Amino acid sequence: MPFINVTDIIDDEEKQVQEDMRTDPEVKDAIEKFESECEFRRKMIDARKASGLTQKQLEQTSGLKQQAISRMERDTANSPSISTLIKYLDCIGYKLDIVPK
Repeated sequence: MPFINVTDIIDDEEKQVQEDMRTDPEVKDAIEKFESECEFRRKMIDARKASGLTQKQLEQTSGLKQQAISRMERDTANSPSISTLIKYLDCIGYKLDIVPK
């Protein structure tokens, strides 16, 4: 039985994914959306830390559970409601604003 080099298969698949990332509009859009969400969450964390609040302290001032705050800050599969996001931002001294790209 011939030996199959799994590394070659993985390399070929990775090359295909990289090509799709460059050329497939749907893949590019999905990546941009994901990166945008990650950047927004990083900004949320930076803003909370700049306000001097831990997640536990924010829980006390916002009424949001610390676990919910943690999920909002780290989990791209978990999208908070607008009212929850506004409550979070209000407690750290920020507001939600819509600006053109």
